[in-house]
Amino acid sequence: MLKQLKLFTLQAADRLGASSLLARSGWRRHRLLILCYHGVSLEDEHVWNPGLYVSTGLLRDRLDCLRRAGCEVLPLSEALGRLYEGSLPARGVALTFDDGTYDFYQQAFPILKEFQFPATMYLTTSYCEYNRPVFDLMCGYLLWRGRDRILTLREVLPAPVLLDGAGRLQAERALKALVRRQSCSESQKDELLASLAAALAIDYAELCRKRLLHLVNLAEARELAAAGIDIQLHTHNHRISRHKERFTREIAENRARVEQVSAGTLRHFCYPSGYYMPEFLPWLRAAGIHSATTCEPGLASPKCDPLLLPRLVDSSELSWSEFGGWVSGVAAWLPRRPSRITEGHLLQLMDDEIDPQWLDGMQGAA
Repeated sequence: MLKQLKLFTLQAADRLGASSLLARSGWRRHRLLILCYHGVSLEDEHVWNPGLYVSTGLLRDRLDCLRRAGCEVLPLSEALGRLYEGSLPARGVALTFDDGTYDFYQQAFPILKEFQFPATMYLTTSYCEYNRPVFDLMCGYLLWRGRDRILTLREVLPAPVLLDGAGRLQAERALKALVRRQSCSESQKDELLASLAAALAIDYAELCRKRLLHLVNLAEARELAAAGIDIQLHTHNHRISRHKERFTREIAENRARVEQVSAGTLRHFCYPSGYYMPEFLPWLRAAGIHSATTCEPGLASPKCDPLLLPRLVDSSELSWSEFGGWVSGVAAWLPRRPSRITEGHLLQLMDDEIDPQWLDGMQGAA
């Protein structure tokens, strides 16, 4: 109901000219829209996970929309500097891409060159070195590819499971629980993915050859940096911790590897999956981090803490009315449900034992 009401309001604002007026206002000039993208499909990833992936056609259309709307797309560092000094251009925008996926290198980067738009890529580095499919993503993708089949995997499931919606969720939880319980290495997780694919008669070697759900390798990251992509920090293992030593080690290991591929100043950070806790902020400052982005929707204003910057996560699920509403600024005035992290998602992100009370302090994506 809330979403339908918001869409109606955004469409009415367009028809009445309110969106155009706000887009040209001094209020919008003093605010920065930071766009966040995750995956740009090599094949059918946007059909499998429309909340995470966009097609190349949609990405191109979004960038064309920014150009036609008269937005000025700025490098992240410049955009943030001008935000806090009060010198942003009209309809300022910064583009960010999370994780450092191979599909960014293969699909998004050529489109960015076509539009001559700068972008920041937040790179998580463990899967750059071990360049195989990211386990959590490929696990869900394989189960989706095998949808409506019967999965028999005796080492994981006590009985065969029909991979309808509920069955896929059950199988995915069981696979991830096994990996946590046995503290599987990256190679062991890859072997488990190969076993899952074989059980579903899916050609895993072909998916790996195409590099679906891979990150860039270090040579590709170096090539992107040399071509002008701003590569910044996103932890080494895409993990967070409430222990300061573990948290700062993730950043230090990430920085050491990014320094191998980029000569840029590494002072910008993206919280894995956008999730953060208040204690992270002083740890980031001590690590020399000047800005950190979340996945909370909003326009960044000069009043924002630079370590809690909002971003609009664009995806195949975001309507054109919503996208346009954020470009003009109208959407920032509409109510939003508070974001919550689930215990299951927390298990994927945290290096620590899970305390249910932590959920009350976690902030993250909608």
